[in-house]
Amino acid sequence: MIDLELPDPHHVTAGYTGVPGDRTFFVQAEDTEQRVTVLVEKQQVGGLAQLLAQLLARVEDEPATDWDRDAMALREPIDPRFRVGDVSVGVDPERGRFLIDLAELTNEEDEPRELRIWADQDQARRLAAHAAEIVGEGRPTCELCGRPTALDGSHVCPATNGHGRVDR
Repeated sequence: MIDLELPDPHHVTAGYTGVPGDRTFFVQAEDTEQRVTVLVEKQQVGGLAQLLAQLLARVEDEPATDWDRDAMALREPIDPRFRVGDVSVGVDPERGRFLIDLAELTNEEDEPRELRIWADQDQARRLAAHAAEIVGEGRPTCELCGRPTALDGSHVCPATNGHGRVDR
């Protein structure tokens, strides 16, 4: 069930609160009447960035290389309506709009709420680049297993079969 649809938002962003290793991620959109924030996982933000980049390539465009990072900040209050389970992205080339569909994570009996955001091409360009950047601001990843390491780069890597720490 579509809980909310923003056909012409003036602000679309992804962001986080907290510090690397303890961050909480959000997607936020705002139009002239309301601001909507939903809780997402870091991987969902990364996936959103990748999907938007792929769709931008289909319409012969690419994510922005420079944008106003301050303008992409989350706006207060950050009060999420729901936790996102599914993320879908599409493009309507005739309207020049990118659809970001965020469906609530629910148990099997409940109908998930949905937030639909129709971003213009410039918003999609900035969101793709910004989302990729904020995901990359996290902890370094292990070159052997791909899992996050401690901020100093150390961790016990499962690829060493439990036989030692990997320190860089």
